[in-house]
Amino acid sequence: MTRYNDRDTDPEKISLCIFSALYAPSMGGVETYTESLAHALTDAGCKVTIATMNTHNAKSHERDDDVKIIRLPALNVLGGRYPLPKCNAEYRAAMERLIESCPNYVVVNTRFYPLSLTGLSFARKLGIAPVLVEHGSAHLAMGGRATNAIVEAVEHAMTILDKLQNPTCYAVSKKASAWLSHFGIASAGELPNAIDADQYAANASQRDFRAELHIPADALLVASAGRLIPEKGVLQLAQAAQMLEQRNANVQIAVAGAGPLENQLTAMNIRNVHLLGKLDRADLAALFTQADLYCLPSRSEGFATTLLETAACRTPAIVTNVGGTDELIPNASYGTIISDMGPNSIADALQNASNNRETLKAQGLAVGERVREICSWKRTAKLTLAACKTAQDSKRR
Repeated sequence: MTRYNDRDTDPEKISLCIFSALYAPSMGGVETYTESLAHALTDAGCKVTIATMNTHNAKSHERDDDVKIIRLPALNVLGGRYPLPKCNAEYRAAMERLIESCPNYVVVNTRFYPLSLTGLSFARKLGIAPVLVEHGSAHLAMGGRATNAIVEAVEHAMTILDKLQNPTCYAVSKKASAWLSHFGIASAGELPNAIDADQYAANASQRDFRAELHIPADALLVASAGRLIPEKGVLQLAQAAQMLEQRNANVQIAVAGAGPLENQLTAMNIRNVHLLGKLDRADLAALFTQADLYCLPSRSEGFATTLLETAACRTPAIVTNVGGTDELIPNASYGTIISDMGPNSIADALQNASNNRETLKAQGLAVGERVREICSWKRTAKLTLAACKTAQDSKRR
């Protein structure tokens, strides 16, 4: 990345400002969606500025190839998962830079962050009809029952404020579109999560995880990846691993990621669960390529990026019926959808997979072809531009 100057070099290009509370160096599905969409839009000839919160003490403004990044000063809440703005001189300077980017369109990712409301308000002040993109299919879960109740109340309150800005709302999957109705919002359609599948698979590193973890060639290697938080089902996966160990099943689970549950998982000391910590994109692609199977027993997803990444590596998945799942896995030829995130359900599905290796191989080939057919960033960028134009045209009428 290099520092950028604020002077736009080609005023004839369509200019978009994308608001995303979390962005690199933070890692997650929304972050990857925002980054990938931004680069696909620049490939389509647009100018793109990303407005985000500075959760990791990164540069306040810089350029990633053709994408401008402006980070607003943040107060990290809930371990950085819910950043609040610091409305100081640096914040005001950042907002001035956003105005100077002269956007034609504004896209806001997610409903419930203060920056989301800032983005919607920013668009309205500039006479732009904003597009809001939903990334969830259930309420946020950020702690225990009391914390989650507070978070749910905040989410509803923020959504009420968002609705006052009258955005046009889309979602990353059909289930995420349906979830908007919980808040009395009608979805205008989907701007689906996507992946450059061939590029992702080709960029895998040379790490050999079976060798590093001393996993026998005949063991079923199951990959898991994401933030180590309750809603991802990683504790239930660990409990399922304990059950499989008691059954003498030849299954080994490699968990990539970091988060608040890391110490608890370490303390469980399960012999067939290997904690890898946070992996970069190349090492994660290597893990997915070498794994026989991916397991995502999540409580809620808009459209899981890791599900697309494993499909790009032609690795099938066992996953709960969350957002995007049935779009990528329409039937059992493409993977396995389990009814719940309970340890018994996970263990039974993993043992069945271990006993049916040829079925796994066939599923991997099928889902690999499907992700290349229906999930491209070029298509999502085209749909995003059309959504922005439709919203702006409706405002003029």
